[in-house]
Amino acid sequence: MPNLSSRVKRDVTRAAGSTFWRTYLVTSSNITVAKKQLSSAATGDLMVVACVFQTDATGLAGPTNFEIGVNGETYGIDLPLVEAVSNLGASALRQAPHAAGNADTTNDNFMTVTASVPFLLQAGDNLTYSGSVAAGTGAGVCIVAIKFERIRDNADIPDKDQVSVA
Repeated sequence: MPNLSSRVKRDVTRAAGSTFWRTYLVTSSNITVAKKQLSSAATGDLMVVACVFQTDATGLAGPTNFEIGVNGETYGIDLPLVEAVSNLGASALRQAPHAAGNADTTNDNFMTVTASVPFLLQAGDNLTYSGSVAAGTGAGVCIVAIKFERIRDNADIPDKDQVSVA
């Protein structure tokens, strides 16, 4: 059994209000118009407080927009993070939220279509990804990095989903 200080540290680390990041790799040719599962289900209520899209030297191609959605969401919009694929070409970086609190239409690394963060991911809901208008093509890869804040003690997105969804 761990000593008291180890147990306290573990409990504080997973307490409501604590934050953590999860990363996912999405290959362009795996993007479809239909939503596909990005993460597993949340084990408790979480706020999505930030998101970063980073592409490799090839980038994404095919869809009009790259979309992060919520499966099971009954409150709010179901596609809270959307970026134009034209902004996710070779070696791109896009982030939300925007420092001014809204989407920007210039090429300054902020999401230009929809950047509705923070938003609530309820227990049992999971994140999805999709493309609008057309499926993705090519071998480009996008890292999707998402920062979560726990609303409930021990809420999580299990680490096992930190794998390529190619």
